[in-house]
Amino acid sequence: MSKTTPKKLRFLHVTDSHLKDSETVENIDIKINVDKIEQPSRENLLRDTLRSLGEKLQSQDDGFGQLDAVIFSGDGTLRGDADGQLRLRKMLVEELGSVGITNKNIIATPGNHDIVSGSKPSDPDRYKHFKTAWIDTDPVVVPFLDGIHDLNSLSFSDHVLTSPDGEWAIFPINSSNWSQLIIPDKGNKDVALLREYFNANPDPKLSEALEKLCKYDVARVSGNQLRALKKLAKSAKEARIRIAVLHHHLLPVDSREEFKPFADITNLGHLRQVLRELDFHLVVHGHKHVTAAYYDHIYPDKLESAPAHRILTVSGGTFGPTGQHPDNPIRLIEIDETPYAPICRVKNIRTATAGLELNISESQPYRLWEDDPDSMGPVTIYGTSIDDVYARAIQLVKKSPKRTIVCTINFQSTDDSIPFPEKYPYGENPEEKRRWFEDTVRWWQLPVSRIETRIPYIHGSRLKRFAGELNQIDRVISLLRDEKSTSKAIALVVDPSRDFRKNKPFASFCFVQFCLRNDNRLDCIGYYRAQEFHYWWPVNVAELRHLQMDVAKEANLYPGEITTITPFPRVSKDIRQPTTVAVPLIDQWVDNYPGRIATMALAITNPAEESYKDGIIFWKQCHSDLLRAATEFHPDGVQVSIEGLELLKDWISATCKTSEITSDQNRDPQDIKDIINLLEDLLHANKTHQDSPITSIGFNRWKEHVKVKLEELYKLTLQR
Repeated sequence: MSKTTPKKLRFLHVTDSHLKDSETVENIDIKINVDKIEQPSRENLLRDTLRSLGEKLQSQDDGFGQLDAVIFSGDGTLRGDADGQLRLRKMLVEELGSVGITNKNIIATPGNHDIVSGSKPSDPDRYKHFKTAWIDTDPVVVPFLDGIHDLNSLSFSDHVLTSPDGEWAIFPINSSNWSQLIIPDKGNKDVALLREYFNANPDPKLSEALEKLCKYDVARVSGNQLRALKKLAKSAKEARIRIAVLHHHLLPVDSREEFKPFADITNLGHLRQVLRELDFHLVVHGHKHVTAAYYDHIYPDKLESAPAHRILTVSGGTFGPTGQHPDNPIRLIEIDETPYAPICRVKNIRTATAGLELNISESQPYRLWEDDPDSMGPVTIYGTSIDDVYARAIQLVKKSPKRTIVCTINFQSTDDSIPFPEKYPYGENPEEKRRWFEDTVRWWQLPVSRIETRIPYIHGSRLKRFAGELNQIDRVISLLRDEKSTSKAIALVVDPSRDFRKNKPFASFCFVQFCLRNDNRLDCIGYYRAQEFHYWWPVNVAELRHLQMDVAKEANLYPGEITTITPFPRVSKDIRQPTTVAVPLIDQWVDNYPGRIATMALAITNPAEESYKDGIIFWKQCHSDLLRAATEFHPDGVQVSIEGLELLKDWISATCKTSEITSDQNRDPQDIKDIINLLEDLLHANKTHQDSPITSIGFNRWKEHVKVKLEELYKLTLQR
């Protein structure tokens, strides 16, 4: 799968199932004993629920009916029962094999009930039952286990589950190395004295009571575990989504108060700093038997001020319902809009009830990349590629179109290629899409255009020939050379003397500022009075990058960040929005590639000539582009084609003069006359529409006429 292929990730989270012989769930209100009426077993309830989930996923027709992994976060058994974890593993593979689950995509982390009670920390015997269930035969992905694994010979595939393309990775963490721990005599004088007394005066009941009092359920992550996590995370440096799995909770997950020794992870502060520094996005845990999801904001453990790193934390529930626990034994964690703007939803699943559909409740969407999703002030988006920022900006503008948006891209390379988002929604052919994009960017930066009289706000002419004479970019370069710390390196696109007239359209791009930073890097900031993000923001970014590279090269600087600022962001559904900047491709080619128009004319008049086949490709592209203009009314008006159509008509006329057309031509003489007449008709309609008041009635009348003429042109020139 390509790194940029859109995919919905779907993980099943299972935790605290506590499987054991005869262990039941008290979910039937039995007030009188009747033969063969008894509480259901945990094992049967879980199996039925998993089977129903597998069937539901298989029946989906959205193309995402598979599970990417099962995340088990501990306590598969109850009070150290040896068989509970074996049953759970067998059940997962049997019931979910049809939706993609094998031993290779199961992650298992021990809980405090899964280890051998009373065993010493880091003793291999502590993990005897866990090892038998999950490691010894067809091993699944498990955390580094103290006393089992060697820090110096870590196997990445044993301890990390990652996608084939490396876009996501799941890291299990063991927090149970000190669970079910019996306090030793050493260092505990009172305990040693009592044990000495009972050894001299045996009393089984009192000795047993003493051992219970000396047992503590300590949650802690070892230093070697954290060292291993750091090594493994570095090996997965390409993973854009990082998920940590452990049994114990990071923070309180509900409002209940609990008095209990060692209720929390003892080195929680250390663990949270590690999660921050290793850039984890999601933490999944169990233990508390509470279904919850919350953002954990982790600030650096230092004195200096720094922004918080935000991690989404998902807590898993268990069987119910009881007075303490709701009925949520499993849940789906789904991550959509990967890899650039991942957004997470948690779907809690109740136990399967005979004859009924699964009861599934869905959480709110959680953006895994945004710092503060509830802010109503300006929103900032930062990324290291145009793809990241593009996807996140569209997602945000759709949700909150009235917020000022500041987008910053810190490009990781210094090459002079035009940045282009792979998901840019123009056409089907990737090569055609990129060519159109690059042509459009270059056209808007031309210092001189043959259609400048009709479209006087072309960015390049304003920046390099402001008021017909001032090259503002040369001024910027001179300032940066002479005054390194200047804040005056600004170039204007808006010209009040021309633009601030009633009903006079002018560009959304207002001005650009170049800022030299301490590391000799040149940042570029563009301000836009309004900005359409789906189609035109990438063009604006590419223009800024083009300008930045030119200035940096001339001033002997390094290109830095690109930032766009707009108080009125919007997302349009058609590429012609906003229409006043959507200059038809054939008109752009009058400036950029007039030879292409000549090639089109030759191909139209000589369709059988193989050497002119590029002209047919160009004409198809332009014809499709002309049709896009006649789609939807916009109060700003539509940018019609004039100069390009005129040049095409003139080239066709020059290629075979209508008065001298002979039967030697590839094209039927009458067809060529009809083509020229259609082009003249289109030109007349476009000029009339351009000079008419902007109304929806006028647009619809023009649209219907143009669509008919373009269809006739298509039949004459392209339909064979």
